[in-house]
Amino acid sequence: MYPPSPLERAIRALDEHIARKGLRRTEERYEILRAIYSELTHFNAETLHRHLIGKGLRVSRATVYNTLDLLTECGLVKRYSFGSGYTLYERSLGRRQHDHLLCVECGHIQEFCDPQLGSIVESVGALFQMRPIRHELVIHAECTQPECPHRRESATFAEK
Repeated sequence: MYPPSPLERAIRALDEHIARKGLRRTEERYEILRAIYSELTHFNAETLHRHLIGKGLRVSRATVYNTLDLLTECGLVKRYSFGSGYTLYERSLGRRQHDHLLCVECGHIQEFCDPQLGSIVESVGALFQMRPIRHELVIHAECTQPECPHRRESATFAEK
């Protein structure tokens, strides 16, 4: 017997959260969850909405935004605010702790994990007599590649 996949665990967690909150179990919520856990990495609400419409699903923007709030509330999705009103999401169940390097020109996000950061977080906690429980690090950077494969000709990150 194989352990349950992150998607299977996410479905169970959503079932439990919906039952606890006394909410309806709608197919749209589960289709959104499946798309996030099966097909998407970093995304915003509009990208998710277009993705679902492209798959032939009839789902409103309001449902996407409300479901993202619900999934964030129950810990299945993580919300990142990258400044200038630019918000991205990613699935959180079954993911290792990682940080982000964000290109402010093209919006490309590079995930990374540096074991030294764990030591830094612990030493900062000790310095201020606190016990760190989690951290988020986003490094905002400018691309130095003249022919960046991620750069979009029409929009800079600040315009998104």
